[in-house]
Amino acid sequence: MAKRKSKSKRGSKKSQSQVFTAATCQVWTPQVEREYYKRLGCHIATVARPLSPRKNSKDTWGRNDPTRITCSQLDELHRAAQRDYPWLIGVELFDPSDYFPEDIAAIPDVAMSDACEEEEDPGCLTVANTSNETKICFVTVFDVDVCDVNGQTLTGGTTVTIYSDSTATRKCTTFIVLCPRHTFVHMCSLRPGQYLASNVPLESWAQVEIKSDVQPLSRHLEIDDEHPYLMHFPFVCDKGSDVMSPDEDERAYFCSQSEHGQLTHYFAGNHHAIDFACPMGTMLHSPVDGTVVQVNDTGGGEGHEVSGIAATNMFQWNSIMLRVDDDQSPLFVELVHIQTKSCVVKCGDKVRRGQLICRSGSVGFSPEPHVHMAAYRSAENAAATVRFRFKRRAGRASEETGESSRAFVAMAGGWYTSSGLVSEETDANK
Repeated sequence: MAKRKSKSKRGSKKSQSQVFTAATCQVWTPQVEREYYKRLGCHIATVARPLSPRKNSKDTWGRNDPTRITCSQLDELHRAAQRDYPWLIGVELFDPSDYFPEDIAAIPDVAMSDACEEEEDPGCLTVANTSNETKICFVTVFDVDVCDVNGQTLTGGTTVTIYSDSTATRKCTTFIVLCPRHTFVHMCSLRPGQYLASNVPLESWAQVEIKSDVQPLSRHLEIDDEHPYLMHFPFVCDKGSDVMSPDEDERAYFCSQSEHGQLTHYFAGNHHAIDFACPMGTMLHSPVDGTVVQVNDTGGGEGHEVSGIAATNMFQWNSIMLRVDDDQSPLFVELVHIQTKSCVVKCGDKVRRGQLICRSGSVGFSPEPHVHMAAYRSAENAAATVRFRFKRRAGRASEETGESSRAFVAMAGGWYTSSGLVSEETDANK
């Protein structure tokens, strides 16, 4: 699934790239973020990312009129993609003048070409954007191995479907491509020498199950929008005090994706969302004083529960939504991927900050167990997210610099407690 004051006294002076992750001792850069999800079977190529909105920018390439992207700008993006995503087989320009109109209409969003020994062509799986707008493409290949441009097998992951009487786990590899207009992105080829069930040799993409979700990118038009309400850190039970005793133990949680994250935080509806990795069944407490307005913890619908990296899992999550008791400015807060049948509150219930409401899970499109937290100014399905801050709990000095003592924004790559950023996960959790 904000917009922000770039020079506010409350604003963080750290950029996302300046956050260190204790797990790797590296700066959390876009490349580190991609490597993090690569190990889970998600291969990310944000080819159009330079076209994404920037702070205080009203005329970013193609934000309102994608046709304004020139061929030279596209060429720049393509060259950058070959450098930044060396596993890609290739990126090429789609020129409409090379095709008859009826042929363009027949080009699928995801195209396949088989290997041709005579031409020494390994064949490939391609995202094809023949439109005049940027598209976000989630493509999953099931049950087989796929290779990069050098013929090396790409890391795969799994998707899990839980039925009432059984559980099915499938091997899969997922590609996430932010594709600019008039662009073909050649992602991978089939690994040679594979066999399917009953020792049937794998010779063609036609033998492979591929699922995709491709849609125009709905960019957030107010990326600096921030709500003044300060959230309670959801992993902490509120004992009626904002002060933590020096000897009180509190676990730290890793922020695996934050604003404009490369895994799923592209859209207006999740641009400012925050993801915290956490074990299945972790207790989640209300971040607000408010009212429960929506509960969905039945498994995401469809009569079964799904988890993992398959594109088909995209809209089958569990969630709970709360409306903040604030007459000044409407605010709705949603926690997503929660554990099935874990909610201890129901629609209409009043909740207080720090009250137990549910437990974390991994339902929906979820490479690893985590909770996805987002805030909105309305409960409409098309509502855009808004940036939010957590109220810093007193009693333990934060090791974060550049933020006020009152609140903090969680950024990907950092370990957080209710006191803010901590430098070592092992120290925080010992």
